[in-house]
Amino acid sequence: MEPESGIQEMKDGTYIVRISEDGTPNLSEPLAMSSGYWVSTEGVSVHGKLDARGIVDAMELMDIHEGAVVGIWEEGGITYVDKSVHIKDRGQALAAAEVFNQLAIYDCGRSEVIEI
Repeated sequence: MEPESGIQEMKDGTYIVRISEDGTPNLSEPLAMSSGYWVSTEGVSVHGKLDARGIVDAMELMDIHEGAVVGIWEEGGITYVDKSVHIKDRGQALAAAEVFNQLAIYDCGRSEVIEI
């Protein structure tokens, strides 16, 4: 993708956000977690596959800050960009998902979505 964006071709995954000197969000390599659960706290969904500029625009809509964690994935022709938190305990992750009005959480150990 565009080198000036700081974001290369995105694979489904979870990333740490770094903010460049000019204020542009950049993403780390995908995080590899072998346990716990990812829970979205807020997100943006867009029809189609997002290019680098679209991902940056989605993150800016959520007022992303340095060190934030975002999950990015595409499913059924929709790209999702979510602020996420990692929670070790399944019960706490499900409770947090309910607070944030989420439909699912992601089980890192099993690499699968758990619908609520």
